[in-house]
Order: sequence, then C-alpha cells, then structure tokens
Amino acid sequence: MYATGKVTKPAPACCTGLQALAQTVKSVDDKKDICRCLKDGVKAFRGVQDKFLSQIPNACKIKVGFPVSISTNCETIH
Repeated sequence: MYATGKVTKPAPACCTGLQALAQTVKSVDDKKDICRCLKDGVKAFRGVQDKFLSQIPNACKIKVGFPVSISTNCETIH
C-alpha cells in the first residue's frame, strides 16, 4: 500500500477510486464528508504514514480540493 511507503506508487485501482470519488464533489459539504470518510477509513490500515498519504492525490494526478492528511481539520474546508 502506497500510504505505508511499501510501494513506490499508488495502485491503479486506488487512483481510479479516488478519481471517481473526486468527481462526486458538488459542494463544500461533499468535501467535508469525503474528508471525514477518508480520515475514518485510514484508521483501518496499520502503518499509514502521513507523508505518503498526503502525496496520493498528486501521485494520481487528481485534485481533491482539500489537503489529504491525517491532521486535516475537515471542518475548516471551504
């Protein structure tokens, strides 16, 4: 898994899924909901490192409209 630093690039399925998710964003509330979901979901994976997690959108060439980070405060997204 890329976010753990064990592989050098995200899996194609990861990028495809993130792209599909990013395309569903229609409002600030959508961004906040996705942010919360990602933050909750990452807790299920052991060894996730923020320095790799935060690079996923760039590595997949996708703009998600907010910083992807364990420390992102989803409530401040606008």
